[in-house]
Amino acid sequence: MDDLLLRCFLHALKSRVKKADLPLLTSTLLGSHMFSCCPEGQQLDIKKSSYKKLSKFLQHMQQEQIVQVKELSKGVESIVAVDWRHPRITSFVIPEPSLTSQTVQEVSREQPYLPPDIKSLYCVPANMTQLFLESGHKKGSTLEGSEVRKIITDYAKRNRLVDADNRNLVKLDPILCDCILEKNEQHLVTKLPWDCLLTRCLKNMQPAYQVTFPGQEPILKKGKLCPIDITLALKTYNKKVTVVRNLETYGLDPCSVAAILQQRCQASTIVSPAPGAKDSLQVQVQGNQIHHLGQLLLVDGSCPAPLFPG
Repeated sequence: MDDLLLRCFLHALKSRVKKADLPLLTSTLLGSHMFSCCPEGQQLDIKKSSYKKLSKFLQHMQQEQIVQVKELSKGVESIVAVDWRHPRITSFVIPEPSLTSQTVQEVSREQPYLPPDIKSLYCVPANMTQLFLESGHKKGSTLEGSEVRKIITDYAKRNRLVDADNRNLVKLDPILCDCILEKNEQHLVTKLPWDCLLTRCLKNMQPAYQVTFPGQEPILKKGKLCPIDITLALKTYNKKVTVVRNLETYGLDPCSVAAILQQRCQASTIVSPAPGAKDSLQVQVQGNQIHHLGQLLLVDGSCPAPLFPG
């Protein structure tokens, strides 16, 4: 698998990646180039290699001075430079594709994107640590919604807070009161229905999310997950342009997306730094392309990616 990984990597750099593609998201290199360079009858699986993940393999390639990798946005790595004169690349012989593999590549050339797995998470805030201590979690711990619900349910049952007369109600002890009640409710609300209790607990926790790209370690980020933003703007002489932001979060390379949009929308595109967002790019498409762009990202299988996983 190590040998196959190296061959797919060198094949991609020699025949698919161009200087104009840089910087290139490492996830795009894997999904859009390396997988499609895998010989017919073989399957590239980084987890079965000695590297286990793409980032470690690319670190090794960087040590050999074949590529240079940088984290242009927090938690997302990109290839920023390639030494195409490196002996590893110049000596690599691109295998002759079979007729079958040529047909497959022609059909699937624009469908190699593997979306990241995205999970919504919740962080334990300081004022709720007492509620989660018994379950072994402390301030800043991240949990899935199902885990939060189980911990709260177990806490209520363990401390005999379920109302004996109406098991749909939960009595609020001092810890629960501090976690979910407003000051003006402290002496007025003594019980809550299960669904209200759980909803309030989740609402009072800090949002977070985890993004896992194929072959890479999970990336944990605090705050709300920003969706891909598509807006219509007016330029000089009342000309309309469609602006697309937040592509990198989903492993989409803005330059690759711009190239696809230019072809599909038959309109000029510009890639530029996104205002107010450090190390993030935006794609600008001429004209009102909101409906066309939305359909393209969401359902068109020949686009490099759907907007959301699944």
